[in-house]
Amino acid sequence: MSDHFSGPAVMDDPAVDITDFYAFPSPERPGNLVLIMNAFPMATSQSFFSDVVTYRFRLRPLTRSGMGFVHGPAEHTIDVRFSDVPDGTSVQKGTILTSDGREAGFVTGEPSELEGMRVYAGLVSDPFFMDVEATIRTDLSGKLSFRAKGTNTVEFRDVLTIVVEVPFAPILEGLDDNTLIGAVAETLVARRAKPIRLERVGRPEIKNVMLANATRDPKGVELRDLYNREDAFFLSKEYRPLYEARVGATLSFFDGLDAEIAWPPLADGRHPMRDLLIDDYLVLDLAHPFGTGNFLEIERAALGGRQHTSAGGRWLDDDILDEMLTLFVNGGRGERLGDGVDGPTSPAGPAFPFVRQANQRTDLPIPAFVEK
Repeated sequence: MSDHFSGPAVMDDPAVDITDFYAFPSPERPGNLVLIMNAFPMATSQSFFSDVVTYRFRLRPLTRSGMGFVHGPAEHTIDVRFSDVPDGTSVQKGTILTSDGREAGFVTGEPSELEGMRVYAGLVSDPFFMDVEATIRTDLSGKLSFRAKGTNTVEFRDVLTIVVEVPFAPILEGLDDNTLIGAVAETLVARRAKPIRLERVGRPEIKNVMLANATRDPKGVELRDLYNREDAFFLSKEYRPLYEARVGATLSFFDGLDAEIAWPPLADGRHPMRDLLIDDYLVLDLAHPFGTGNFLEIERAALGGRQHTSAGGRWLDDDILDEMLTLFVNGGRGERLGDGVDGPTSPAGPAFPFVRQANQRTDLPIPAFVEK
């Protein structure tokens, strides 16, 4: 389920549980970058952002290297923090602070334009869409178990969102003027020496699909909490072999679902996509304009040894499950596979803040996979 409930630890505190991360050039204002972090799965009008956690966006310059990418040392961060909720109110105050010195305040539920940035935070309709139960059936049975018409598990659910839109020219100046960037969303507790990372998200489904099944490799341990605490740009040498084994085994599982091999192992036995996915950040090229359906286009180009043609990243309405499933199973060289769910509860809006009004449904049951 994208990154909802992505480990035992975050299920104890939904305010730090990042459900999705999106990054794309603004379709409304060319020259601007939009970053969206959604948190608190199944949020309600009584759900609030944490007042002790920093919600952070991180950007680093990338250089293509073989079938993957290498990041540079420069980094741009955007931190968003929230106040406590006073008794008798339902509005939080927030502060946004960038690593190049811009700072501004805002309140939840109201779009704001401050210091050249646009900010919106509040309860919205969950833009993710996926038939989670069909994905679980596929995982357990070892057979493609999707239907032509699937059920959107997230239908009418809500989340808390943070939408930030910033001009990207000043950011790129600090990133070596490199338009190819890696982007990550994190929740953390700030400390002077070193922050305590609670969760981080780059691409969707890395934890809940690639790392979730502990039966796929000999170690057989829960890895998602450990992975959440890792720095996306600097995985620990001690634990990286665990992630490699799990991701490699999961990729091989998907490749075998159609009884044909789309991804022959490399000379050293690695799955060709293993390292690309373990280095988990959204890849964007801000030299290209906004476009829909570009999720993983830059990564696919790297795997295929060609030049990419889009901004990449992830738009709100991109069908990430269909894209990933097709790539993993047949390498994108066969029929397009999918879960039969092709859009969210409400399609994204064409203008800031792009997310849609909350559903505020109180009659929805707890999904079976959560109760388990």
